[in-house]
Amino acid sequence: MLEKKYILINGLISLMMIIALYMVSKELSSVLLFIPGVVVSFIVCIKLSNKIHDKSKSLLSWYLIALAIQFLHFAEEYLTGFVSKLPAIIGQEPYPLDYWVTFNMVAYSIFVLGAIALHKNTRSYFIIPVFFIVVGVILNGVAHVLLSFYTGGYFPGLFTAIIYVILIPLIIRSGFK
Repeated sequence: MLEKKYILINGLISLMMIIALYMVSKELSSVLLFIPGVVVSFIVCIKLSNKIHDKSKSLLSWYLIALAIQFLHFAEEYLTGFVSKLPAIIGQEPYPLDYWVTFNMVAYSIFVLGAIALHKNTRSYFIIPVFFIVVGVILNGVAHVLLSFYTGGYFPGLFTAIIYVILIPLIIRSGFK
């Protein structure tokens, strides 16, 4: 049974993430994507915390590989016009580039802290790596592939998303089974 303090701390971090995401998301699509991602991540974190705790060292290696891919994913999106192509699909104006870059850099800084939580095997902060895995890896990987099918061709971020699709079962096996 997971101690109440771990649930409380991860819950408070989740709440802070939701508030911060709501406050910095200038685009409705970001709020609709990330806030449910926090809720799902919290549930996964609480349900699988013992497994993550037992396998944090093996998960850490895959987590860091995925984080390295995320940096490349950001570069691919940046260079191929993601900030204008995604909003166009949902009838919005392009995302302001300054906002989008800042949002991503802040998120990646937090994801690095998630690696420290895994390295230190600190259950109180497992929500951070779980959120990155659920939203950054799984949702990102699947969404970019689906967007490419939807648009009938390359969609910004597809190539690195394919790497994520390959990594997803390895990450799940290393830390959640």
